[in-house]
Amino acid sequence: MLSWHGLRPFFIFLSSLLVSACSSSPTEAPADAAASAPAELPGQALFATNCAVCHGPDGKRGLNGAHDLTKSNLNQMGRVYMVTNGLGNMPAFKGQLTPEQIEQVAAYSLTLK
Repeated sequence: MLSWHGLRPFFIFLSSLLVSACSSSPTEAPADAAASAPAELPGQALFATNCAVCHGPDGKRGLNGAHDLTKSNLNQMGRVYMVTNGLGNMPAFKGQLTPEQIEQVAAYSLTLK
């Protein structure tokens, strides 16, 4: 049978191993985990905040007469005009968004399928 004195080197080794494990700095998440998350497109957050209420997050909702953006024939310039000036039930965003933000929202709306 082993005595405590015989196990002493083992406990010293185990203690030093635990101390070194606890004192090490945490490892960073692999870069692949961040890279695998889909990147947000310019205009996506603005669309979610300003447009998705009526058009839906996918552009297909059509609440309050809003058009299905996935079936729209408007190009980038037409969409910029609509977002800037509004039409019918759609409000104008000229005073709420900058011209650059309007361009981004219009470009993002073209990506909706």
